[in-house]
Amino acid sequence: MSSIKISDLPNLTTISSNTSNTLFMGVDIPTKTTGKFTATLLSQQLYANNVLNVGTNQQNLPNTIAQFSLSGASYIQTNLVNTNDTGTADIVVTANTGSGGTDSTNFIDMGWANKNYQAGAEYNNIGNAVQPNDGYLYSQGTSGQRYGNLIVGTTSTNGQLKFIVGGGQSKNIIATMTSTGLVLNTQSYLTFSDGTIQTTAAAPLAYSQAAFAVANTANTLNQIQIGIDVTQNTNIGLAWNKANNALANATGTFGGDLTLAGNLIAQSIQSTTGSITTGNLIINGTTISNGTSNIIGTLNVSGIVNMNAQVVLTNTSFSATQAALTIAASNTVILPANDGYMIHISGKNGISSRIVSDSYGTGAYAVYAARTARGTVTSPTAVQNGDIIGRFSSNGYGTTKFQQYGTGRIDFVATENYTDANTGSQIQFWNCPVGTNTLTQIAVFNGASVTFAGTVQPQKGFIYTPTLYPGAQTAITIDFANNSLVRAQTATGITVTLSNLLAGKEVVAWITNTAGTNQTFTHGVSATNSTVNATTYAIPGTSTILVRYMSIDGTLTNTFVAITHA
Repeated sequence: MSSIKISDLPNLTTISSNTSNTLFMGVDIPTKTTGKFTATLLSQQLYANNVLNVGTNQQNLPNTIAQFSLSGASYIQTNLVNTNDTGTADIVVTANTGSGGTDSTNFIDMGWANKNYQAGAEYNNIGNAVQPNDGYLYSQGTSGQRYGNLIVGTTSTNGQLKFIVGGGQSKNIIATMTSTGLVLNTQSYLTFSDGTIQTTAAAPLAYSQAAFAVANTANTLNQIQIGIDVTQNTNIGLAWNKANNALANATGTFGGDLTLAGNLIAQSIQSTTGSITTGNLIINGTTISNGTSNIIGTLNVSGIVNMNAQVVLTNTSFSATQAALTIAASNTVILPANDGYMIHISGKNGISSRIVSDSYGTGAYAVYAARTARGTVTSPTAVQNGDIIGRFSSNGYGTTKFQQYGTGRIDFVATENYTDANTGSQIQFWNCPVGTNTLTQIAVFNGASVTFAGTVQPQKGFIYTPTLYPGAQTAITIDFANNSLVRAQTATGITVTLSNLLAGKEVVAWITNTAGTNQTFTHGVSATNSTVNATTYAIPGTSTILVRYMSIDGTLTNTFVAITHA
């Protein structure tokens, strides 16, 4: 007979996933029986008649099924995870009422919906109130029964029920419920189903308004079902009737501030007989006016204004450090540097400030127009010669301030006294040279000419449109007003006539003799004002000459010609 010591047996490092395939040897002392049993039987019988006690602490509470204990410097926890992204993980306690708890009745459920959870799925009886990645706690009774209530609270004498949203700090406690009432923090507010918002400061008013709204929507007082007795109901009815009648024709004077956190809806806002001189009209909600709003004072709007009407802004009292209309992307703007600001637009920090004007349709375009007249707004008079009609100016910031009159500008200036038929104008360009803050005029665009007061530096030169005479010519006209380069040919001689002479203008001509013999070129200027000291020049056969005309003062007497034989 062989003998095997248990200590000599190999160690089992794992237990089969099918625990019925793992055998143990044991002795049942009451029956004095030695035999074998599986791991399945062990797991089924281990806690069948004993408390599940995980940890080293002894079990002290009565009627305990399971106890978990561990020493942790921070926290200890049990964890339940559903590894399927579409499912939920739930801890459920069911009732033994009647047929007991089921998957759809008589239970309380605390759980978590995973990221791909389908709201309203059949296996979750809470319906579509739960969305993916929501935690939830709810109870489910039986339809038609008076149980299934959810009780959340504290039974301590001075205990409080605190509601937190948005974080776990004390500032995130939005409301605290005590044994005497509900307390909201200073940042919290109540929102009613009609969209009305009441701040905590106006909470008593909110309660009364909510009660009035319920009463006002009821056709009869019998539709208001409140847990009160007959006498109380009668008193409320009388108060409701008085309040409803008073509100229909309400007028009054407020000794303090009137703060509206919701909507101000008026069928007509009448003009005031005086001015708002001690305060401003500040609207933090939505203002709906079906009539005319006349506001004398400062209107501060921090939200979105939708207007389907003509907007007229009149400000007759703005000072030299204000603007009639200020549009700002921040709460702080730099004050105007000088008087007369009509519109002051201040953009966001670090973002280019844009003014965009859209126009759509054939022949339509965006226009930025400056209108100027002498006289007054009620009696305008004509613009006079030299008046600035419009100005576009740039004002750069220096060491301590914005330059008051600009660092560069474009002026639109009248060049005659205006009538309805005569409106001559010019465009003047001004810049500050480097090292100064003095504006200098560098160019003037007139109705028919351009004057440059500065140095013109064409990096790619000038390109002129040449005047070309086709074929052989015997006579040509050089028009100083329209010609810069002239090309002509002759076979029998050619005569030049000069017209529209302009002071300071130069014209260059290229003349070719196509004949084999000398031909006479008559340049049209006096002999003494020519390089040939004669009024004519003989062009050799099949040769070319370059002719340069230069007018000093726009007269033929002071016009010079230079002839170069190629």
